[in-house]
Formats: sequence, structure tokens, C-alpha cells
Amino acid sequence: MGVTVGRFAFLVMTAATLAVSTRTAADAGFDVVPSAFNPARVDVQIKAAWTPGIGVPDRTADSHDDQGLVLSISDTVAYPPGASAVAEVTPGEGHTLRHLAFDHKIGTHCSGGSPRWVVETTDGGVYAFGCSAGVREIDLPGSGWERVTFSCSDVQVLAGVDGSCPLGSVQTLSALKIVHDEAGSTTLDNLDVDFVVTGKGR
Repeated sequence: MGVTVGRFAFLVMTAATLAVSTRTAADAGFDVVPSAFNPARVDVQIKAAWTPGIGVPDRTADSHDDQGLVLSISDTVAYPPGASAVAEVTPGEGHTLRHLAFDHKIGTHCSGGSPRWVVETTDGGVYAFGCSAGVREIDLPGSGWERVTFSCSDVQVLAGVDGSCPLGSVQTLSALKIVHDEAGSTTLDNLDVDFVVTGKGR
């Protein structure tokens, strides 16, 4: 497991067309780093990795290159200390945030708590956007998948001012990641941060 660099697509919607341009993760300045978090070394199996052949199909590439992000844990570990499969967007520091989404493979784990975007801000705010809380568009971008898009109506304020939300605010990020910490396995692709989309093999 190592740093995974995808290619990023900038999506610009007009009334009649969808224009798409791409650039590499290195050009955009972002990486997605999967890792296992298990500070107490609890006896659980954790996987966090881009895995060939299970992502959203790319018609221009060999199916082996259609990588999906697999996050799995064999059992739920009570917090603290907790344990989880994590995919961190780096660098997250210093950015403001307008938009979050991802593509979720239907039939894999998706609840109000996991997988979830976790947003930490420099003013001490911690926010979560759980998978099942977002707006879900079935069979987008392809059969067997759903696009999950989040807004401030979906936010859980874990620390900070009640009623606050990092999307569209002046708050700056200190960390941004996807966390899966409930027993089971989930498969994601096309992680979308401010309309910059990454998925390995794209």
C-alpha cells in the first residue's frame, strides 16, 4: 500500500452540455493516501487500498485498471481508541471547501456513520458527512453504482459551533479524509473534492 495518485477531472455544467477537462493529481497538488488506523493494535482485519478491476468502468482503459477504493474492517472497535480504514486527502491544510461527493458501489456498506467524509478545520471544528445521509443518484456514473453528494443539510457537527458547516464557509481545512469504522466492506470511486475528482485508473 502506498500513495495513490489518480487523475483529476474538472466538471463544468452548463444548461445544455457537460464539459470535462483533466489533469494529474500531481498538477492539482492532491494525493489520496489509504491507510489502516489501529492505535491499540486490536485483533481486527483492516484493508484500505485501491483495488484493480472493481472501480467504475473506464471505457478507454483495460478493466484491470478500473480501480476502486476498498475500505473494510472485520469488526467494529469501540472508540476510544477505535480502529478504521482511512483514505486521507493530502495536503488538506489551508483550503476552504465548497463541495464533497463520492461514487459508492451499491451492495457494499453504506450507513449514516460509515463510510463518511471527516472534515477538520483550523478553528477546531470537526464535521462528518455519512454515506446514507447524502443525495443518492442511482446508476450514476454506471450500473451498480450511485453518486452520493453532500450538503450542509447532511452534516454532523462533532466539534465546533452548533449549526455550523464547512461547505461554503470561510473555515480552512486542517485535515480531510474518508473513514470507514463499522464492520463490513465498502467500495468507493471518484472521490470529489470541490469538483476535482480522483479515481485511480481514470
